[in-house]
Amino acid sequence: MAYFPPKLLEKKLLQFLQEDLEFGDVTTDITPDRIVQANLIAKEQGYVCGLEFALILLEAVGLEVKTIKHDGDQVVQNDIVLTIGGSSKMILMVERTILNIIMRLSGITTQTKRLVNMVATSDASLRIASTRKTTPGFRYFEKYAVKVGGGDTHRWSLSDEILIKENHLAIFEGESIAKILTKYQQLSSFSKKIDIEVETLEEFKNVLNLHPDVIMLDNFTPEKIQQAISFMNDRITERKPLIEISGGIKTENIEKYLIKGIDIISIGALTHSVRSLDFSLKIQT
Repeated sequence: MAYFPPKLLEKKLLQFLQEDLEFGDVTTDITPDRIVQANLIAKEQGYVCGLEFALILLEAVGLEVKTIKHDGDQVVQNDIVLTIGGSSKMILMVERTILNIIMRLSGITTQTKRLVNMVATSDASLRIASTRKTTPGFRYFEKYAVKVGGGDTHRWSLSDEILIKENHLAIFEGESIAKILTKYQQLSSFSKKIDIEVETLEEFKNVLNLHPDVIMLDNFTPEKIQQAISFMNDRITERKPLIEISGGIKTENIEKYLIKGIDIISIGALTHSVRSLDFSLKIQT
């Protein structure tokens, strides 16, 4: 996982809290302040994620924390994942921010783990990857949750890789994909991989011999994917590109796409529409 200095993480997490406390907490203002203990409890089965961030934020506001579970651990209903001690006012103020982070990240980790386990029986080298379809300002955390679930983070930003998609090709106004790809290869740094998206079998055949690092088969049916891989295997024995597939792949249909020769399945839904895992925070009286 990409290293992020703890102080910068703390600053970002405090900004999340500040969003909820912009003008104070008018309910907690009139609530007595006592030294209490609170438990963070799982309300359903899954995999927990975000406890590392909760620890940083809770300690930053002066609360004592004991982690019982760790990021990536499986949880079942009523499992206590961490305990918090200190000012009841501060616990009440930070409660929703902590829950929002842990619930969303745990949902991402749980879904990633589910998909990783589904593909593991077919081909251990096949990777489940996220995309840049992330929440603005929250990408680091969502990518972290994918990694905790055993997935691949894919690109962190636009600067990571040259990914040539249909809108890039459209700007070239009719030039062949082969010519466009050659331009990218000649003008880009040696340090950047080139991933090109193709939408038809004919486009795949056109770019194959130009040796991009990755070819993304966008919205290919399982039958078309098999044809593309067979075509590649019949003609290329060395410097084969990685084969990435994307588009409409989810838990319900992923088994159809477990085809030998695929290296990466990238799934935007891992971060853009995942269901949060339910947790609650209970003050002990």
